[in-house]
Amino acid sequence: MENGLFKELCINAEKEFIKNLSNQSYVDMIHADSSIWKVSLGERKSDEIYDECIEGNDIAIGWLSKQDLSESTYDDILEMLGEGTSGGSPTQSASVLNILVNEMSTGDIVMIYDRPQTVRMIGVVESDYRYDTKYSYRHRRSIKWFKDLTYPINIYKYNKNVRLTLKAIYKLSRLNVSDVVDIVVKNRKTEQRLEDKQQIKPYYLVIDEINRGNIAKIFGELITLIEQDKRGRVKSLLPYSKKYFSIPSNLFVIGTMNTADRSIAAIDTALRRRFTFVEIEPDSKIITQAGNSIVNDNIDLAKLLDALNKKIMEKYDRDHRIGHAYFMEIDSLKNLYQTWYYKLLPLLGEYFYNDIDSITAVVGKAFYGEHGNVKQLSLKKKDSGKSEFEEKLIEIYKVRENG
Repeated sequence: MENGLFKELCINAEKEFIKNLSNQSYVDMIHADSSIWKVSLGERKSDEIYDECIEGNDIAIGWLSKQDLSESTYDDILEMLGEGTSGGSPTQSASVLNILVNEMSTGDIVMIYDRPQTVRMIGVVESDYRYDTKYSYRHRRSIKWFKDLTYPINIYKYNKNVRLTLKAIYKLSRLNVSDVVDIVVKNRKTEQRLEDKQQIKPYYLVIDEINRGNIAKIFGELITLIEQDKRGRVKSLLPYSKKYFSIPSNLFVIGTMNTADRSIAAIDTALRRRFTFVEIEPDSKIITQAGNSIVNDNIDLAKLLDALNKKIMEKYDRDHRIGHAYFMEIDSLKNLYQTWYYKLLPLLGEYFYNDIDSITAVVGKAFYGEHGNVKQLSLKKKDSGKSEFEEKLIEIYKVRENG
């Protein structure tokens, strides 16, 4: 199983809630695929190694202290161990060392064992494996600790009511990043300051042509979870992983659709109640601001768009107006010619199917023959300095301006 795009985005958005100005750099290292490891530090009857690691921002293992394992594989480590260590069988010890050397990644999360149900420190892996001869426990990774939490922390329910074991390092596969976020939030020593809350970044999921699918079926239980008062509070049990999932309040879902699409009428009423609907109208000013509104020193695209849309509203309705995007990439007369004949006229032909009078009322009679066939006007310059194609386009908005 892998996280879907939406779940990954939720996890990455959710971690913003455990950020503050002092931990921002290492919280940013956490990602949706971060693994969570249970780690034991030192002997059970002594805190010497634990204290050294917390102070030095490390986790450490002492086996094979004379061997740098930087280039070693699991099989190499198993061979070096020979008859085993005080940590158990050779295979178990090799597995632990291999996790530290090869399997852990920057951004992974470590939880330091306290008792079968509790941990006494949580941190984020900051570096690759290193061999450090300054210490007796020489196999190390650098860690950034969440020191501003109230420890010990009971993780029994997050671990699906499974007790922690004494194995030095192993993956807590029942936990996910969302669980860690919840643990950190609930065990802060102090409430996050207002100025820190203002640093929480918004995340956005943009679904283009959202009305093209079966929205009610696609969203499913998200219909409830996306409600503003349910964000971060109501959780849904995912059917395959059996893990709980919620949507953070800083994740915004934006759906786009074209008002001319007939499928808009079929949008589920339940979804309409949960979204704010904002109409984005065609805007000729955007073409002007982009700096490419005049083509070949003759044709004003902004005026052309406005004239076309006014005529479309008169002959059809406002929902079928032409969007300014059609004219945004036009940088030459040839390009305009192709857009006009192979995009705009076919679109208008669909709007006014078999209604040649309405089409010619919008674009003029020069572009259509007597029986409704499209006429390709010439691009060859005339004595006026303009081609026939340019003259007839200019007439569309000149007639509007004059009349």
